[in-house]
Amino acid sequence: MQRSFIVLLCLGLVRAMLQTYTVDVTSPDIHYAGDVIQCHANSCSPRFIVEGAFNDSEAITTGSITFSFTGTAIYASVILINGSCSIILDGYEIHSFNETAAEGIGGVGGGNLSQSDLADGLHTLVIDPTTEASLMLFYNLLYTASVPPAKKSHVGAIVAGVIGGVVLTIAALFMALFARRRKLITRRNQRKSTLLRAITSARHDRKGGDESATELPT
Repeated sequence: MQRSFIVLLCLGLVRAMLQTYTVDVTSPDIHYAGDVIQCHANSCSPRFIVEGAFNDSEAITTGSITFSFTGTAIYASVILINGSCSIILDGYEIHSFNETAAEGIGGVGGGNLSQSDLADGLHTLVIDPTTEASLMLFYNLLYTASVPPAKKSHVGAIVAGVIGGVVLTIAALFMALFARRRKLITRRNQRKSTLLRAITSARHDRKGGDESATELPT
């Protein structure tokens, strides 16, 4: 039971470090090699927008589609209106579509691409038409990437260090002033003691002189 809990905890931490990003198909990060028509809900009739398209955006093109990303998974949705195309990831073909125009117009051609468990690094996805008559409708693109751990703020340590330095400085000044005051008091007491001894000695000398002066010769 304890081992299972630890495993689930580790899996939860791994999942917490991954995040899925959705890319608008009209983004400049996506390179279209051929002619392309980009549609939005405000530029094309809503009835021409594929249901589920991110931001109600789609791109119709006759050329290849290239997207580079850094992450561990990639997801894409494409409808092949005519011809055929290959899905290439990092230089290797992982899937292909070959549909007729009738099937494509009927919404049968194409489908959803899903490739996960990739090495965490730079990857390149290419959706490449393999015939001159190929026509593709591209409407969804997502990828999963690792989220870098948040950098620990050193503000608290800096503030604590500054406060500690100020406290130490004040303590050192207080000790120095206390030692100086004590030294001054000691000197004052020494001077007072010396002065008292001098006064006492002078009184004794004067008293002795007076006694000598009052004695009569025999």
